[in-house]
Amino acid sequence: MTLPTAAQVIDFRSSDREMNRAIAEARKTLPDFVALYRAGTGERHSVKVAIPYDRGREHIWMNLTAVEGDVFVGRIANDPVHLDNLNRGDSYRAGSAMVSDWSYMSGGQMYGSYTTRVAIKKLTPTQVRELGLKLAPLP
Repeated sequence: MTLPTAAQVIDFRSSDREMNRAIAEARKTLPDFVALYRAGTGERHSVKVAIPYDRGREHIWMNLTAVEGDVFVGRIANDPVHLDNLNRGDSYRAGSAMVSDWSYMSGGQMYGSYTTRVAIKKLTPTQVRELGLKLAPLP
């Protein structure tokens, strides 16, 4: 799977109902994801965190290196668009209240990725193929 570049960032209004439902479902299932992470299920575990900036929040993926209580520790996974103080690969810590999605890979498929399932509807089939997204069915 290839992570999106700045040119592939898709903006959503904070009032977008479908995206808000996806975020709510991801947050509701976050404890299940944490349990799977701690059990060593899958690989390439990531959380999407909503990081504030002067005009709103940028939701950006972070590759996990640890979960400490309700704090997610990792490295920023793609190039931020609006966050001048962060770069891909920077260390970052985020409380669970900042998490808007989660994902992990298993058997060549991506699990979770609730917001991605909404966002890809705005991409062309070619863009989806280029990203190499193979989404597993949701539970």
